[in-house]
Amino acid sequence: MADGMINGFSGLFESLTDASCEADAILRLQSGVQGLGFDRVMFAVIPQPKVSLSDVYMRSNYPTRWREQYDRDNLRAADPTVEHCFKASSPFIWMPQSFQGDQQHALYEEASSHGLKAGVTLPIHGSSGEIGMLTCVRDQAPGNGFINDLHQQLGQLTLLRDLAFDTMRPYMHAPPPSQEVPALTARELDCLQWMAAGKTAWEIGRILSISEAGVNFHIGNLRTKFGVSRRNDVVIKAIRFGLITLPG
Repeated sequence: MADGMINGFSGLFESLTDASCEADAILRLQSGVQGLGFDRVMFAVIPQPKVSLSDVYMRSNYPTRWREQYDRDNLRAADPTVEHCFKASSPFIWMPQSFQGDQQHALYEEASSHGLKAGVTLPIHGSSGEIGMLTCVRDQAPGNGFINDLHQQLGQLTLLRDLAFDTMRPYMHAPPPSQEVPALTARELDCLQWMAAGKTAWEIGRILSISEAGVNFHIGNLRTKFGVSRRNDVVIKAIRFGLITLPG
């Protein structure tokens, strides 16, 4: 058991600390969270004290429709995880009984309908006044199995939170990339999204009803437009520019 835990810590450390850029770190964080049995992750930090919540640095692979509803309806005001992270350092466990009162119950029901049913929020309190959270969520009704898993994984999740904060800190204060965002065709965007989902050129061709050669042609154009030579670098740059969403 101890050896397995040490190996797990080592793998998480090496994965995040070896990230080549912000988008690469985000993908590695997502992979680490999924390796611990969670479906979704949100990393959110207010990078400086006394700034607006609207200035939060946030990266997640939550469903887009849920994020839009959350922002549109200002559900943050009823979100107990936000209040918890401002006043506590202990984990907040996502279970129905963790949400108190009508507003919080309604929030949990809405989140559950989007596949956010059970999980844990780990508060972040940085040495320079940063406040935030790492939230890892499953699309699974909470029960004894979830609690047992969480007891075993909490150490690795805490390490992952600290590593993610150290890795992402430079990007929280970094200016936006100076490179101009390339203009892409609709077909190139389609290819990008399926590349981010891990599909091969042959699989993308089947999905889009075009030839594999046609897919490779579009990928070649993408490499040229992004100024990179590797397929993975195309995906990383596209995520960084906000052209596609994280696979989830």
